[in-house]
Amino acid sequence: MKIPPREIAQFLKKPDSNNIQAVLIYGVDSGLVRERSRAISKELMGEKPDPFNLAEITGDQLKSDPAILRDELGAFSLMGGRRLVVMRDLSDKATSVIASAFENLNTTTYLIIEAEELASSSSLRQLFEKQDNFAVIACYHEEGRDLEGLITKTLASFGLRASRDAMVYLTNHLGNDRMITKSELEKIAVYMGQEKEVTLEIAMLLTSNNASESIEDLCHAIALGKPQEAHNLLAHLLHEGVQAVAIIRTLLKHFQKIDLALGYMKSGQSSEQAIKMLRPPVFYKSVPLMEKALARNNASKIATTLNFLLKAEKDLKSSLLPPQLLVSNITQQLSR
Repeated sequence: MKIPPREIAQFLKKPDSNNIQAVLIYGVDSGLVRERSRAISKELMGEKPDPFNLAEITGDQLKSDPAILRDELGAFSLMGGRRLVVMRDLSDKATSVIASAFENLNTTTYLIIEAEELASSSSLRQLFEKQDNFAVIACYHEEGRDLEGLITKTLASFGLRASRDAMVYLTNHLGNDRMITKSELEKIAVYMGQEKEVTLEIAMLLTSNNASESIEDLCHAIALGKPQEAHNLLAHLLHEGVQAVAIIRTLLKHFQKIDLALGYMKSGQSSEQAIKMLRPPVFYKSVPLMEKALARNNASKIATTLNFLLKAEKDLKSSLLPPQLLVSNITQQLSR
């Protein structure tokens, strides 16, 4: 069964309520997937679980030894009590093996499966969604108020607060991965010393190398028709491990912003006024690039681009071609 977003926090506190024995955690935000998996593990097994009661299996291990999961799900603790099995790096190719292994699942074993983005047609998702004692949690990039809340809460845990300009910058340059976001904020906390307010200058100084900034640069390069720059930025992002679907979705959001700004301009606003009306606010250093994008694009061109990106997102989930190759072709076509 699916766990609605509003109920996820409560579920993490009692992951075995309602006789739940297994949970599938998936999504484009791999950091959030890992964080929620660890939260469930901590709740079930404590801070330092007995290594004999914890089994970790990767997709490669399952592929080379399909019986390993069945054995682990059916095993009992030598000293009594609960056992936890955590599986990582899985895809739909493992669904049949997992379904078969569930026949051996005993009542003292709990299973966590971590996966990347899965389409609604995913056999792995459907396997979990159809079972009353299995749970499914989706993990998407935090943005808007959710991201601002995470930044505020994390900084507050260090006794810090962000200035208005710093918050605008951080919400525009963080959020692609929960773990990276927290790591960047922890880096700021270490730097601050006795100071309590994170200024724009500090935020820019300490988060300038975040992957999300490179994605934003890629968006601008494509919107301004710079194929070579787009190619170089994409190569860097893929090398850093950024998922192709995350890149496509960020491009979608960027061109939706351009589309919205063009709509404001059609109703009589200047480009400067239209950009100021966008939410979340456009970071001030990006305003000139956004103005250039508005000057060289029109509603018809942006509509075509958005349709192209929506199709590309679907293709990434269904095509047999490598995602890196698909996203490379997509960015080059758009930038040209």
